[in-house]
Amino acid sequence: MAAQSSQWAPVASVNGPEAPVACGRMVRFLSPEWIAALDVAAGEATVPAGVRLTIQQVVTDDDDGGGGGGVRYHLVFDGGRIRVHPGEAERADLTLVQTREVAAAFSRGELNAQQALEAGRLKLRGDIGHLAREGKALTAVADVFAAVRVATTY
Repeated sequence: MAAQSSQWAPVASVNGPEAPVACGRMVRFLSPEWIAALDVAAGEATVPAGVRLTIQQVVTDDDDGGGGGGVRYHLVFDGGRIRVHPGEAERADLTLVQTREVAAAFSRGELNAQQALEAGRLKLRGDIGHLAREGKALTAVADVFAAVRVATTY
């Protein structure tokens, strides 16, 4: 799905008055507008209704070693839908920690989680078994990132 196709129209969002990607504007990677655009794109994705999973994303500044800097947002899979929210999840099933460089490579489709894990560039915390059980939901996430990718500046 191309972010600027006719099926994208301005959509109200809890993260802002309208989604930047829906309006054809470029958004800066990891900005509040980018997270809002992910949320709107996530509204187009469907996952099996029984999937319940919250994934916390922690994107550190490349030089902070996982400290307090960077960006946090989370994906919530529930009721056949995906939502993307800024900030810390109240209760995450799984937390993914990566540098901005790695997160950008994921977003651009240049790197996948297995490659990053094998290279020690992605850290996982939480219930990895839950992730394995709900793995079918992750294909919808790839579609979310692809829809926003074309309107993202890095």
